[in-house]
Amino acid sequence: MYHCKTCAAISITEGRLMKRGSVKEHLISAKHLRNFKANLLKKQQEEAEHNKYSRTYLTAVLAKPNPDFQARPASPRPDMFSGNVEYSSSDFEVSNILPDDVFLHPESPQSKSDVDEFLRSQYEMLLNQALHLDEFGPDDDSTDDMVSYEEDDDEADECDTNNSQSLYFPYPNKVAMLLDILDNLPRLRLSSNSVKLILWMLKELGISGVPSFNSFRKMQDSLQKQSGITPEAHISEFKNHFHSVNPRDWVAHEFANPHVAPHINLYPERTDGPRSETWQFERWTEFSPAQLTPMMTRGLRQFWITEVAQLNDGSYVIPHNWIYVTTAGTKVLSSDCSDVQVTPHGWTILDSQRTIPSTQFCYNYDDIISQIGDKIHWQEGIANVPEMPNKLRNLAEGEDLLVVMLPLWCDDVSGNKSKQYNKHINIYSVNGSLPGQLLQQEYFVNFLSTSPNATPLEQFKTLCDQIKETETNPVRCYNAHTGRMCRCILRVPMLPADNPAQAEEASQNGGNSNHPCRKCKVGGGHQDTESPDGYHSFFCDTESLRRSANEIKTELTAQLHAAMTGVESTVTKMQTASGTKDKITQHWIDELISKARHCKETTNLSEDEIIEELKAWLEAERGEKMNPLLDLTGLDPSQDTPIEILHTILLGIVKYVWHMLNTTMSEKELELLAVRLQSTNVDGLKIPPLRAAYMIQYRNNLIGKHFKTLMQILPFHIHNFAKLGSAHLTLIRSVSALGAHLWIPEIQDLDQYLNDLMIFVGNVLDAFADIDASKILVKIKIHLLTHLKSDVQRFGPPIRYSTEVFEGFNAVFRLCSIYSNHQAPSRDIAYQFASMGRLKHLLSGGFFQIKISQTDFKWVQAGAAVQNILLKVPIIQRHLGWVPSGPMQPAGMFGNAGSIPWTDSMASKYTSDIPPPTMQWLVGESPKVTSITGDLCTVGSWVFATSVICSSNDRIIIGRIAEILLQQGSSASSGIITIEQFDLGSEVHEDFHCPILHKPSAPKFASKLNILKAIQFCASVQHDCRLAKCQPNRRVHLIQERQRTERTHQLLEHADDDNFIINMYALHNATLLRDALPRELWKPIPLYKDRQARHNEIAQTLVVTQTEKRQRAREKAQATRERRKAAAATQSAVNPQAGKEGRQRRQDNSSCNEDNAVEDGHNYNEGEEQRNGSNKRRRR
Repeated sequence: MYHCKTCAAISITEGRLMKRGSVKEHLISAKHLRNFKANLLKKQQEEAEHNKYSRTYLTAVLAKPNPDFQARPASPRPDMFSGNVEYSSSDFEVSNILPDDVFLHPESPQSKSDVDEFLRSQYEMLLNQALHLDEFGPDDDSTDDMVSYEEDDDEADECDTNNSQSLYFPYPNKVAMLLDILDNLPRLRLSSNSVKLILWMLKELGISGVPSFNSFRKMQDSLQKQSGITPEAHISEFKNHFHSVNPRDWVAHEFANPHVAPHINLYPERTDGPRSETWQFERWTEFSPAQLTPMMTRGLRQFWITEVAQLNDGSYVIPHNWIYVTTAGTKVLSSDCSDVQVTPHGWTILDSQRTIPSTQFCYNYDDIISQIGDKIHWQEGIANVPEMPNKLRNLAEGEDLLVVMLPLWCDDVSGNKSKQYNKHINIYSVNGSLPGQLLQQEYFVNFLSTSPNATPLEQFKTLCDQIKETETNPVRCYNAHTGRMCRCILRVPMLPADNPAQAEEASQNGGNSNHPCRKCKVGGGHQDTESPDGYHSFFCDTESLRRSANEIKTELTAQLHAAMTGVESTVTKMQTASGTKDKITQHWIDELISKARHCKETTNLSEDEIIEELKAWLEAERGEKMNPLLDLTGLDPSQDTPIEILHTILLGIVKYVWHMLNTTMSEKELELLAVRLQSTNVDGLKIPPLRAAYMIQYRNNLIGKHFKTLMQILPFHIHNFAKLGSAHLTLIRSVSALGAHLWIPEIQDLDQYLNDLMIFVGNVLDAFADIDASKILVKIKIHLLTHLKSDVQRFGPPIRYSTEVFEGFNAVFRLCSIYSNHQAPSRDIAYQFASMGRLKHLLSGGFFQIKISQTDFKWVQAGAAVQNILLKVPIIQRHLGWVPSGPMQPAGMFGNAGSIPWTDSMASKYTSDIPPPTMQWLVGESPKVTSITGDLCTVGSWVFATSVICSSNDRIIIGRIAEILLQQGSSASSGIITIEQFDLGSEVHEDFHCPILHKPSAPKFASKLNILKAIQFCASVQHDCRLAKCQPNRRVHLIQERQRTERTHQLLEHADDDNFIINMYALHNATLLRDALPRELWKPIPLYKDRQARHNEIAQTLVVTQTEKRQRAREKAQATRERRKAAAATQSAVNPQAGKEGRQRRQDNSSCNEDNAVEDGHNYNEGEEQRNGSNKRRRR
């Protein structure tokens, strides 16, 4: 039997078996000739595509990396602890306990059915491997805290905490200290039953000084009163009870903490260099100088703004603000001052202004008044003389007056670890005056309040009152950095949260309203959104459309006035027209409508009289009538709710793209995608281990870390899929490029960064519009991207106000919730967080007051032994949420190291540094070296390095580490690295838009003796599998129970080792990569030069498609009504009474359906996955 390979290449059915005598007839048949021509055309197309991609690598002109590039040494987080304390990082290191992969090379599958079955089997193996590696974390093994035990009989062992000279002060002994630490670890909660068992065990072991359970609890209560924080009980506007921790208490703790206070920044900064912190951007300067820290202390003198001061040269000035000025890396506290001149006619203020360093200030206002012996006599006609002395002095009462920024985060969180949702509204905060690197750690997150009953705005009302109170009664605290008492005023610069929470904070009606954006007034009815100008407005951040706090308050006041007429539809239309709706205001609107209707029914008052009566009633009612955040000093909730990249980018934009892909691809294509993803070179990405099969299997239930991984690697694997065209690849590429531009900690050139950002954002929006024109109308997160530019201008890099640290802190909250008695959850949780805060304060050496006499108090710290726990025990640091920055390890040899002579090494062939011939060198299974930036590189890592054998223009080389040698018997910082150098192409890849690397025809290697200075940084480089047509022919053994099994799964086998792509979508070292490469190889290019013309073109098509959708929706609703009517008529004929009840239900449903049928067209958009999913769940 024979089969035709030419026909089989088209289809398996076309290549069916035939007898020998039928071969000649088949070869001249029309079907064979048609298949032959199709195969020929396919080969020609593949050859043309291969030549197109190959031309990019074969370009004659090669680009050169930036010869002036020099990576800065890795800058660790600001060190929490002073002194030369040595830390052991052995508790944190995660070793690679899996053996190296062993590769086998099977025969390639021969037929299409074999290929499909082959991919399916490999996908199942990958999935089993991913599930085996415990994706879901530990089981919930909580203990019931409600089990009662008889109280301990011995109450004689009371804990004494009064010996301030003890090494364990304020604890009576070491046992009590350790027990308190165990009982207050945030991520290792103990129930009361567990504590009792620990106490019993210690007593059974004969440990002395073990307290009873009751005395231990009494000791903790005593410590809490002495050095801790006491939560406060509140009753909200709507009579809900909850507890909170006053933010002024947390701020006082931070100032009294000697490891935190030195890092608190009190002034905005003006810089001409790189920007990283929020105080280097516009938001802080939007506060008036009087709302920021208004004074500076130099020695024993305080220099206040708007007060005359004398400089070292004898001249007089009036400082208008205090601000850091950074020039050429030098940071100096300075002030913008007006010159003051003394004339025979009196003192006068000149129009000229200059910036003067604080070091030039000599005498303050008090000194000047004492010198002249009288008040300052100003020249007549001077109108701009400020009030002196500054009235803020009265708040300080001779102490320093400081201002601290306090961002507030709010969200709904489940109090359970199980799937049963136990909703709590939580509010956390951080000290926004601390560096951003510190604020990414849980140590600096402070709990403020929680309640399963009170809404966010109810809790915000209490917090706003507490924050406003500091403006008239500042927080009095001990500044551990200066050793002086100070007063502190709190300001709220922003409200980070997810989008629904931010919409509520901004009194906005939500993403499904006609005006869906909390930041601007874009939107309207479908006549507006589908018009050319209206549609284009969704792609822009138009300043004239921005919302403001004053406009919101005006609109809410108008809604309250309209409610006094008793006509609910009037208020509803106003909310629809403006997009403004506030939950607190809505409560009063409902009350007013009810009272107005009652007055109309029971009295003869006119409408105006009713309105006047209701106005008087409303003013007499206690409590807020609208969002309390609208009245916070310097806060505008509509603009100070910055775009949050976790929920907007990862769980929004990337999620939309992922859903679009996996719903378009077939099952076989998804299995191939899993193999491709698992074959990704993850070196240089700093991502969690890939679980490709898991991500495909549970593709509709991924979380942020999965989307962050996909965003960096997906563009290289979406090719040669049937239903995915160039528009899909453009969208994926645009989203990944935007992500790499956003996830950076530092901005080198703000103007260029913002210009690039607008191009990246425009490309993402236009790419979405090319695939689904209505997507931006129904997915508000897409439109929110247009506001990224203003947010970066005002708040800085988006990762500085990311909410990931708050989301992680929810795990601590859940443990506190689980181990409460669930009778008073808000109280129990608040007290537990206060107790954990007290432990953190004591272990950190925080100052607290003790009474030394009837009238005198003394600021003291915990004993030396207590402080040493945090200083010297890394595991406690980690449990308290602090991750210390460990020392860089210059190099190391991991695995079995062997010794070789110099002549047998690869480096001996490529370096001019010839060591003594007797010197032995160590090689190992996995030698590693640390780059200047702290990356841990191994053999096979792609790196940017410096070369000593090349010219100055070729000083920076790009290549792959081929060999690492360490000198036997010497320090790890001395060795030789051999790098296989690749050529950098002068053009970007046509499809991936990334720089390319090509192996030169003659191999080039470079070796360097000094390890620390050789490697600049590690980069992510991917093989060009599209060009080489790599197939899944590499077999890798599966690992189970830490053992290599005989089972295998397939990965891509690279067909060549010549052509590679620099991954410009990687987040790790993104800034360094762009600094090292020529800008021509990575600068963004707009998809469309005239974007508005493109949007007008799309809008013309959108009107037609949306009109058709609305018509289909009406027809479907009408058909449903007729079907139900017919069914009801049949039922009525059988059961008349049931038919009567059914007619009443149909009338109600018909009214609802009629309302839904005439809604705006975008409410019926087929791309609204979230609403469709909700409807499916509701039907189930």
